[in-house]
Amino acid sequence: MALNLDPRQRAMLQEMGITLWMPTAASPAAPVPQREAVAVVAAQEVVAPAHPAVVPAPVGGASAPTAPSPAPMAPALPAVAAVTVTSRATPAAPVTAAANEALPSTEWQIAPAVQAYPAATGGSPQDAWLVIWEAPNPSAPLEGDTGKLLHHMLRALWLHHSPHVWIAGVQRPGHEALPVAGVPAQPVAWQSLSQGLAAHVQHTQPARILVLGMHAARAVLGSEEALGRLRAQVHQVQHIPTVVSYDPAYLLRSPHAKPAAWADLCRAHALRPPSS
Repeated sequence: MALNLDPRQRAMLQEMGITLWMPTAASPAAPVPQREAVAVVAAQEVVAPAHPAVVPAPVGGASAPTAPSPAPMAPALPAVAAVTVTSRATPAAPVTAAANEALPSTEWQIAPAVQAYPAATGGSPQDAWLVIWEAPNPSAPLEGDTGKLLHHMLRALWLHHSPHVWIAGVQRPGHEALPVAGVPAQPVAWQSLSQGLAAHVQHTQPARILVLGMHAARAVLGSEEALGRLRAQVHQVQHIPTVVSYDPAYLLRSPHAKPAAWADLCRAHALRPPSS
């Protein structure tokens, strides 16, 4: 049936977004029934607010307002963080391998004996000294604060004029990896204490041995006595008379012990090896 609309009705349909096509003589197409036009309008009013993405296209191809598309989601970051943590944890293997290559020693060691005053021209080979202590730098034992104090102790006996004063540093078990502040690290040819001490005595031929410090004295003498008992007597090491005194590091912390250390030095200075 024909759709007869007055101008007012046509204006109302245009305001609602409905485009009308009137039949022409050249194109006798059937007009859109009024019921169908009203159904399309009702569907647009009900469905569009609830489901913007499925609004049907208006009749006749009219452009409807485009609903805003949702913003793209940001890429998830946990996967990237996991990769970063894995890359940081990878270098742990070489560190463990390097630690296993430098295992600490389980016994006392002794460094090669060095001359305290190699440029000196006095003294006698029959009056030689062998000083054993935990030197921070066995290659240069008179360096640093403790080394300077030991130098003053030997100088008080005028031993700085003798080239026959030998100093050998010892190292307690497990102290290979402990750095000494202010002392440059130098390679040391460590030996076991028992073997190295016998070689030092044979090489230096000392008239007496002076051991400084309780721990070093216990290791050299194979004793567990207190330092006071060790200082109170003269010992024998490789048939050489041996005197025990304070470590220079202890004397720096406890200046009141210096007179007792001086008495130990004088006792050692008066010793001579027994005549064969």
